[in-house]
Amino acid sequence: MSQSHHTNELDERTWWIARPENTDKIWYGLVAVCIILILTDFGYHGFLHEKHGYFVFETAVAFHALYGFGAFVFVVLLGKELRKLIMRTENYYEVEQVTPVHDDHHDDHDDHHGHGDDHE
Repeated sequence: MSQSHHTNELDERTWWIARPENTDKIWYGLVAVCIILILTDFGYHGFLHEKHGYFVFETAVAFHALYGFGAFVFVVLLGKELRKLIMRTENYYEVEQVTPVHDDHHDDHDDHHGHGDDHE
């Protein structure tokens, strides 16, 4: 089997979202969805329906999207800093290997201490 055939076989078994050629497609797809949602928010609440909120700033176009994005960034950045505080070493869960000590003296214990049948 050639190397290129083997690489193509691995790419076919790889999850589609993890393939390098799809990263730009995913990014632009998410940007497009965000733009469509903001335009929908602007169109719906600007022309068809009056937006009501507890606070005045809640009625701004795309406020909830920006608030959610800001909260997401805050959580990710806080998580990165928290990781530095609570991260364990890479080999934290590895069990230390102890080599057993073999005692040759124990095997013929009866012969050295006169407990055998031929010493009487």
